[in-house]
Amino acid sequence: MLRRIAIYLAAALLSLFCIGPAALCLFASVMPDQAIFSFPPNWFGYEATLDNYRYIFTGEIPATYLTAGANRSMISDAARQVPRGMLNSMLVALGVMAVNILLGAPAAFAFARLRFRWQTGTFLAIVMSRLVPAVALITPFYLLIQGLGLLGTKTALVLVHSVLTLPFTVLILTIFFRRIPRDIEEAALLDGCSRLQIFLRIVLPLARTSVFATGVFAFILSYAEFLFALVLSGDAANRPLSVVMAALARNTDVSWGLLNASVFLAVIPTVALIGIVWRFVVEELLASTASD
Repeated sequence: MLRRIAIYLAAALLSLFCIGPAALCLFASVMPDQAIFSFPPNWFGYEATLDNYRYIFTGEIPATYLTAGANRSMISDAARQVPRGMLNSMLVALGVMAVNILLGAPAAFAFARLRFRWQTGTFLAIVMSRLVPAVALITPFYLLIQGLGLLGTKTALVLVHSVLTLPFTVLILTIFFRRIPRDIEEAALLDGCSRLQIFLRIVLPLARTSVFATGVFAFILSYAEFLFALVLSGDAANRPLSVVMAALARNTDVSWGLLNASVFLAVIPTVALIGIVWRFVVEELLASTASD
């Protein structure tokens, strides 16, 4: 009995630790700053409002800042860049996800099943490349992207983020492909299938949940990446959300309500992806484990 209580208490504390910050952001985003900074606390003495979200998407100044004596300087135009930043980040991350699936899965299958010269050295070089500090790669990547004429474009971010995430994809999928029984592939070879047909018709269907989950992992890494996005994104038209949020956090003229509304909007795509992964990946893995 005590063990069960301890498990439930630990689960509750972990849930509070994970959900608490997002819940506080949501609460602060719908409350005026007067309620947030009221002392003694009077958080529920003010009416909830969606004015902060309305300003972010439409530019309409919240009513609380139109009253006499309100500090109009607390309205920052940086918050208006959040929707564009979300769109840019999602487009880049979807591109990175596609590249990781299209290139990472075949490469992982080759390392898992084929035998070729320098196989081990090539695999280690790909995987160990992520041990190079990102700061050391800034200048080479910048000069390379500049030479290609892609500076300040989403394509540059897709290329760089793909290079950064492909080692993880190759490593994870190689381990998973090696766990697929060879008897299935050998039977397909006896039936006249080529290696490409085995990969497309047998291996990919069997590994679809792992391939999708790895692609989502690459999506999240790209969506949250900041350093290369800051250097390579260029003007506001191509600026991803991580750069926009950094500029917003450093802006002393933005209200806490607007800042929290922006933060809450920023985490929505990743939370939605977690729900998708749980619905279509984790449940299928649990079902397959139970059937075994």
